[in-house]
Amino acid sequence: MPLFRKDPFGKAWVLISPERGLQSSDFGSVEQAEEISPLSPGADRGLREIHALRPSAARAGGPDWRVRVVEHPSPLVQDRPTRFSGSAPFEHGASRGFQEIIVEHPDARQRLETMPREHLVDVLRVYRDRLALLAAKEGISHVQLSRSVGKPAGALFEHAYAQVLAVPVTNRWLEEEVSASRSHFDSSGRCLFCEVLELELEQRDRLITYNSHFAAICPYASKFPFETWIMPRRHSGTFTDEPGNLLPALADILQAVLKSINAALDDPPYNLVLHTLPGDDEAFHWHIEVLPKLTYQSGFDWGSGFYVNPTPPEDAARFLREALAIQEVSQ
Repeated sequence: MPLFRKDPFGKAWVLISPERGLQSSDFGSVEQAEEISPLSPGADRGLREIHALRPSAARAGGPDWRVRVVEHPSPLVQDRPTRFSGSAPFEHGASRGFQEIIVEHPDARQRLETMPREHLVDVLRVYRDRLALLAAKEGISHVQLSRSVGKPAGALFEHAYAQVLAVPVTNRWLEEEVSASRSHFDSSGRCLFCEVLELELEQRDRLITYNSHFAAICPYASKFPFETWIMPRRHSGTFTDEPGNLLPALADILQAVLKSINAALDDPPYNLVLHTLPGDDEAFHWHIEVLPKLTYQSGFDWGSGFYVNPTPPEDAARFLREALAIQEVSQ
């Protein structure tokens, strides 16, 4: 039977409806990137470099980088003064902020799940450090990191990359999570995310995989088929404080999740979003959301205000566990 589930981390209700059925995806599989892309070394001369990891003896701006941060070629926000004016309900202000692209590997054919573990650790460290630097800028209220893989998911390039955004306004989806977690903390004295994760690790119905420091689950009120969250097992309100010695464990579980999604769903387009705060918060818990692009939202979905998910998260977690086990045996 279809079942309403209340999102513990927000106001949304999700209608889990296996009867709707998950049809063959209209979005197809992600295509292999060409060897040379606009982000490849030597082909990216029009992009201004902000930061890069390269050999110590190499010259700045040279082609021998391992990970590179560049200005977004067509930013939606720019570093400029912002004054909000007008009065409710019509307020406005210049689109101030910072928008960067992190090119994750010089080889356009590499992906997060295929690159060497030590290289992915470098990528995660660049994620953390760029977010920390931008979060410290005056007037910044929201920082985010996102990845789009495949054109149906909104990717600008086939080359593996992430976008970093820092703006002076809050984020609607994050504010819902903050509000729910703050309310829970004020009433119970406990982090809602920590409490949910403890139950998921105990019950294991929606658990995909875990290690000493991180766990991956399909959330109870998954809004999308095969939606997956990666969370630290200890409380941590902001990714920018993540210790460097834990990044290898994060790299391991991130690669495991992406490999299982690719194996189970034939390399689907997906979005990856890091939910974090500019500073630490005892009530909030940073996490990564991986959202495979498998279904469209219909007029019923938009009109009702419900998310309709044809795949129960318990089924999704089981499929992903099985795909991960097959991957491990084949290795």
